[in-house]
Amino acid sequence: MDYENWLEKIISMPSLNGGGPFLAPIFADLLQGQTYETAFEWCAGPAWIGCLLLEQNICKHLVTGDINPDSVACVEATKKINRYNISPYCSNNMESIPRYNFDVVIANPPNYCNIQTTHPCGFLRDDLRPSDIDWHIHQDFYSTIAKYLHSSSKLFISEVEVDSLEVVINGELYDKRAIPPIKVFNQMLEENQLQLVNRHPYVFDTASCDILEISLKPY
Repeated sequence: MDYENWLEKIISMPSLNGGGPFLAPIFADLLQGQTYETAFEWCAGPAWIGCLLLEQNICKHLVTGDINPDSVACVEATKKINRYNISPYCSNNMESIPRYNFDVVIANPPNYCNIQTTHPCGFLRDDLRPSDIDWHIHQDFYSTIAKYLHSSSKLFISEVEVDSLEVVINGELYDKRAIPPIKVFNQMLEENQLQLVNRHPYVFDTASCDILEISLKPY
């Protein structure tokens, strides 16, 4: 497929771009060869990742959730233009998402827990695209997602510098973590009957990133 031409059919606006156009092919390559009945994109934004899975027949039905009404409106427009099988929801995490059985969950959630206001981009501390202060959004998500899963469901969640206490951007400290995020996430998973089963590394700009592969713990 001509990816750049396809991107033009995904309705968005600059204020909603948290890296989805870069990440969508990475997710699609990772999941190539799989076929899922129902996928859920958490913190979906305009749903570049999920829409590419639909386009490549990796999933048949896409459910999206995002707290920003502008994001949901974009997904509705994309659905109409492309005749995609999408069910978009405006929701604070899982609050307004009906009870589905998701076969796969994909996400590029906010990746920074303590953006420094002294950084030139410190204003992004109050922007929900990159900022999840003290990982509260993650905590709420992991405490509720298990009831939407079945024994063979998988989650693929993109994260940034999960082993690092500091993220430096353009030579200046951008995000300062008290504990490496991977330890925080593993604790959340442990508390909610989930487990990390694999890490799929990639590089974004100069940052070391991972797509975390997660499943339910076997009973």
